[in-house]
Amino acid sequence: MYNTPLRQRLRTWAISIAIVAALVAGVFLWLNHIKEQDAQERAAMANTKIVYAANPVRKLVKRTDGSYYKATPEAETPYTGTYDYTTIEDHNVAVPGSVSVEERRAQPSFLWYRSTFINDITVRVIDPHEADQTPRVERLRCTVEPVDASKPSYTGDPHDRSRLKIGPDQEGTDAGSLSGFFSNGGQQLCQDRITILVPDGSIQP
Repeated sequence: MYNTPLRQRLRTWAISIAIVAALVAGVFLWLNHIKEQDAQERAAMANTKIVYAANPVRKLVKRTDGSYYKATPEAETPYTGTYDYTTIEDHNVAVPGSVSVEERRAQPSFLWYRSTFINDITVRVIDPHEADQTPRVERLRCTVEPVDASKPSYTGDPHDRSRLKIGPDQEGTDAGSLSGFFSNGGQQLCQDRITILVPDGSIQP
């Protein structure tokens, strides 16, 4: 009769120990899975190289104010913004266009997650001795391809903010934290290179 409480306590302890052991084992297996997944991602990144593909060149026409483009800086970040211009398409049709340093993705955002990517935009005055004096916008889109096609490589969008970066001496960012989950905590693998070429620097806004 006196052994019944002791048996109950032993049974309770045994159940508690079993639950703790199961939780520890689950955490260990989860961490091991994350570690293996991270190793696979790093191996894929090591077998990935960045290449640039040229987009069709867009010819610029002079605006009514005599300039070839208008730069509109963002209020919060004056060094970034949007460049508006007009291009000549087929059959000499004038079409307004623009490029932005920061672009939003077409897919909807989740909660406060900002799905954006950054472009590398420069304006260059065409040298008077260059053969091609055509005002134009040239865009090199960054893409990725495998170094060895027989091995896994990164197959996602290189514009995405990734927690892994190409290069053996670069460490990944902390994507496991809440800030990494709800924001673009990582960095792009590469940026589109956009060059606005104009013939005369004096008419730039």
